[in-house]
Amino acid sequence: MRLIDVATMLDVETSTNEGKKVARTSKILKEFYGSDLAEKEYAILSHCWGVEKDGEQEVLLEDMKQLLTGSDEERSEIRGRTGYKKIIDTCRQSQKDGLKWVWIDTCCINKESSAELSEAINSMYSWYKNAKHCYAYLHDTIGKSWTNRREPMVTPKWFSRGWTLQELVAPKVVHFFDQSWEHVGDKAQLAATLSNMTRIPRSILENGFISGRASVAQIMSWAADRTTTREEDRAYSLLGLLGVHMPMLYGEGRHAFRRLQLEIIRTSNDQSIFAWGFTRKSGWSSSFLADDPSYFRDCSRVGSFEPELFTLGLAENSEMPVDELSKFTGERLRTFTVTNDGIQIWLPTASFGPFSEVTLACAESRKLYSMITIHLVLQHSTCFRIFGIPNSRSWKVELKQHLLPYKDSGAKYPATFTFKLDCQTLSHDGFVQDRILPDGLRAEDGSVRLSRDQDFAAITYVRRVDDTRFGVLLSHCGDLHSAFATLCIEDLEQKLSFLRWEALERLFFSGLWYKGSIIQHAHLRQSIQGLQLILLGVLVVVHLRAMLLVMTCLLGFHGNLVLQCGIVFLTKCFKCMVYLLTLLACPSHWWTQSSSWVTMVLFPKMEIWICSDLKAISLSFLQILNLNPSRISSAGSITQIQEAMF
Repeated sequence: MRLIDVATMLDVETSTNEGKKVARTSKILKEFYGSDLAEKEYAILSHCWGVEKDGEQEVLLEDMKQLLTGSDEERSEIRGRTGYKKIIDTCRQSQKDGLKWVWIDTCCINKESSAELSEAINSMYSWYKNAKHCYAYLHDTIGKSWTNRREPMVTPKWFSRGWTLQELVAPKVVHFFDQSWEHVGDKAQLAATLSNMTRIPRSILENGFISGRASVAQIMSWAADRTTTREEDRAYSLLGLLGVHMPMLYGEGRHAFRRLQLEIIRTSNDQSIFAWGFTRKSGWSSSFLADDPSYFRDCSRVGSFEPELFTLGLAENSEMPVDELSKFTGERLRTFTVTNDGIQIWLPTASFGPFSEVTLACAESRKLYSMITIHLVLQHSTCFRIFGIPNSRSWKVELKQHLLPYKDSGAKYPATFTFKLDCQTLSHDGFVQDRILPDGLRAEDGSVRLSRDQDFAAITYVRRVDDTRFGVLLSHCGDLHSAFATLCIEDLEQKLSFLRWEALERLFFSGLWYKGSIIQHAHLRQSIQGLQLILLGVLVVVHLRAMLLVMTCLLGFHGNLVLQCGIVFLTKCFKCMVYLLTLLACPSHWWTQSSSWVTMVLFPKMEIWICSDLKAISLSFLQILNLNPSRISSAGSITQIQEAMF
């Protein structure tokens, strides 16, 4: 660890101000290792690096050497930088606090050496933890205004940076200074304000961070809204807080965060690492690892359970059989295995078709009765995670091993899918688009774009002259997509979750997902019109038409229609039973409650019904048509029905 000699640094500054010669043999920076380092008491600076385009410039390691060996012009240029003032103010404050040594990241690390940089990043948490004092310099604040929760708060930039998270948590003592280096307060004094701003529990800010007191998901949540200049640093800045070490590979992009999670899994059995996004209302993922810390934003209160406590919670709060609970050995619950194909893990599982609901050993506020569950679905040997599925308490729970994929499958499963809607003919029948849900989605130029985060859309159409309505439901997951119509669009907002679940069932369970093309029909209520939806690739064609004849009989035969005196009927001897098809102009939904009907078939511009009970159909027809039942004998012949109707 390379430290600044406070006395030497201030002597150089004083000599320069007084126009005296600077001793070239002096050493501002000295290196310490092992026991020598352990004996040193030092202060450490936490700050935001200056932005060059704003005229801010830091002092680097080579510049510190130039203060002793450079020309007067070179020293003057260095001393004029904004970063130089931070160094001098830090040294002066540490001298007041009786400390002889200071560490500042800008000038104590040789960033030209990848080996030294990697060592520094992996050691930085312990360096901040072992510091006697940490000085947090808030360059963009004046006084204590940011600590007053009653006034509109302008959050200092320091609280939005990724690296400053560990610099807040790790040290025992953190002093805050404004841009004039005026003391604002320390971490313990400002704990309530800091907790509100950072989501870090007040107890940790007041008493210190103890490994194991916070779950992986909690720590990730603290970093959810923090940013770094380089994408990889979002992961590297969390190494110390999570207690893992790994080499720095700048250029790997967001893969660094995935690599961080795999390192955590190799050294920990904390299942909260899979809890990210548990409050989401929609979406899917082909990876069970998060893309970045923002995915854990809703996990600030998620605590993890040890295997023994997890088993106890399952015994008390689930209907898992005793023989299944006996399978929960410590080895199974403590062990994750990372393979080239996925993460092997044993989890309590409730299955329904291709869907599985698994329980994780974690919960909000560590409440055993509200353990977090996530939902999986298998499709073509690939496991997807589905968000927004309501929990089920009725499925049988058993211990199962799962292989959870973690690789980035963006190339195989595109992030977005666009449906092209062709609804031009609807306007000819007076229909217009009414709404599109969820809020925020748009149908621009007949296109609706779904994504991994928003995998479902409901588009409603209305004919205002008679208030006839229907909806088109679109869904997308992985390489599958579906479209179907619904007539049940009352209270659509309340039904949205259910309709999405139905759409997912069609994708994965009912076999109606797209492979080629599909055609679907829906009969509009109280109408002789039918809605036809055709899905062909990305194209969804929706139009109205007179319904085509579909002859179906549950008893397994087909017959010929005969039209006599306006009545369509079919007679066929089958176990001494006569079947009658009769034309009616009545609301289709009126007949759905009749147990007499076998099924409904449709004829152009006419509604046709199959009946297995001749007397029932006779009496029902007469009831609807307001005819006198006494005119028909109990046999209910076709002739008598014709006479009664006409």
